[in-house]
Amino acid sequence: MSRKEERLRGGLIYLKEHRDGKGRWRRFPFYYTLLALTEIPGRQSDDEIRYAAPGLERMLKRKERGDRYDRRRRAVAETLLGRV
Repeated sequence: MSRKEERLRGGLIYLKEHRDGKGRWRRFPFYYTLLALTEIPGRQSDDEIRYAAPGLERMLKRKERGDRYDRRRRAVAETLLGRV
């Protein structure tokens, strides 16, 4: 296993240890964490995406605000939900 893969695996384990039980993570900003998960190749981040999926689905059901931040959050949510 390469050093890069080892660090990535360790980071995902650390992230899992910081789950708050509500689909988010303690110490990690929600949308930044989701954006980082979009960059992880393969199936390594699927557990964390599935963990956040109910919150993503709720967010997508809310009324759109239409600003660029809302559009970006929705795009990230749709991308992640499409992966699981």
